[in-house]
Amino acid sequence: MTQPRAVFTEGSVVRHVLVMSSTSALSLLAVFLVDIFTLLYVSMLHDPLLLAATGVAKVLIFLNSAVSSGLIIAAATVLSERIGHRASKASSRLVTHLMLMVVIASGAAAALQLALLVPLTRWLGADASTYEAARIFIWLTLPFSVLQSAMQMSAQILRTAGDSRRALCVVLSGASTLALADPLFIFGFGLGLEGAGISYALSALVSLGLGIYWLRARLAMPFSISWRLLRLHMRKVMQVGLPAMVGNLATPVGLTYLVSSIGAYGTSALAAMSVMDRVMQLAYCVFFSLPSALAPVLGQNIGAHRQARVASAIVFSRRLMIVYGLLVWAVLLLVANPLADTYELEGAGRAIFLGFCHVGGGLWALIGLDFVAIAMFVTLGRPWLVALFAWLRATLGTVPFVLGGIHLFGAAGAFPAMLTGNALIAVTSITIASLTARRFFRRRGGAQAVG
Repeated sequence: MTQPRAVFTEGSVVRHVLVMSSTSALSLLAVFLVDIFTLLYVSMLHDPLLLAATGVAKVLIFLNSAVSSGLIIAAATVLSERIGHRASKASSRLVTHLMLMVVIASGAAAALQLALLVPLTRWLGADASTYEAARIFIWLTLPFSVLQSAMQMSAQILRTAGDSRRALCVVLSGASTLALADPLFIFGFGLGLEGAGISYALSALVSLGLGIYWLRARLAMPFSISWRLLRLHMRKVMQVGLPAMVGNLATPVGLTYLVSSIGAYGTSALAAMSVMDRVMQLAYCVFFSLPSALAPVLGQNIGAHRQARVASAIVFSRRLMIVYGLLVWAVLLLVANPLADTYELEGAGRAIFLGFCHVGGGLWALIGLDFVAIAMFVTLGRPWLVALFAWLRATLGTVPFVLGGIHLFGAAGAFPAMLTGNALIAVTSITIASLTARRFFRRRGGAQAVG
């Protein structure tokens, strides 16, 4: 057994950021790809009700993950700073408490969703037949989403301790289990949608088991709980976790408004939204994974009072997001029409999708800066700014821009207009984050001078 070492305070900062962001992105990409294959397998059952039921269940799981992901980024912040302080024994106890916290939070969210299952599914647009098709699948997947959240926490803890390779293996073990079990249970055993639910549960058990094994072997995680320390750790983690959770809930609000606005243009428009959702998941997984990848690098160096390394990591991350965003935009410009042909998008749907590829890709290069700002806010002690800018993005950065885009350009203008608003919020966010960092370093320098 080994104690966590502050590996990010040594060696090349650029290499640490690249390794952390690439392994985190690969983990996210694996989850996205398996999710796409699950939907493909269910669609091969040739029953639209089952596909709709899967969609309803995925939304409920997403809402649950919005709660747990707030805790996970908080864990990266608190644990990395503790490791930077070289507080190894306290870190081992903290690991146990972080795992317990995510189980409690995710479990409470899942229990509430199951208790309100009928009104929630109706709110999501499911009729009686869709609800009946989804009910068993939801009861199989939603409780095990708690274990999936715990698995993600174990991977984040390993990542925060500098063991990004094992963190990636934890996530990939679940993804590969699901990829193998889905066709076996759905088609081989003839269980249909229930088979997909069983595969999801099995995936959670396998990956969480591996995650706990490595937390014990690599970080000396104890199974015993100190209730006094647990209360202290919960207070510390929730100072970051609660704002992150509140911020995560803003995203579905903005997307719901966009979908309802585009939905007026018919099924082709909604089909284009579905395709864009998959394209964004695959193309921008580096952006989505950055906060949880960058926070440990920043946190360890903040804990070790290595201000110059913190500044270097921030500067490189900003450049990385812009360069990566521009490269993805170039690819989207090349594949826009072939992708539209592949998915047989016509009329309004094709116009919406091409607008996203031609204009939205460039705007995403700026939106990527917002993910750097999130990591900066949570590690520099300003977590409520994460929630503030998330809700600004979902409201002021969405509603007036979507209205204006539709008024000027019809359905094709809705998504690029929303991304324009989001990009403006992102530029504002990274500017405030940079000013916050300067004040933070100035206070640190003054405190050290006084000391």
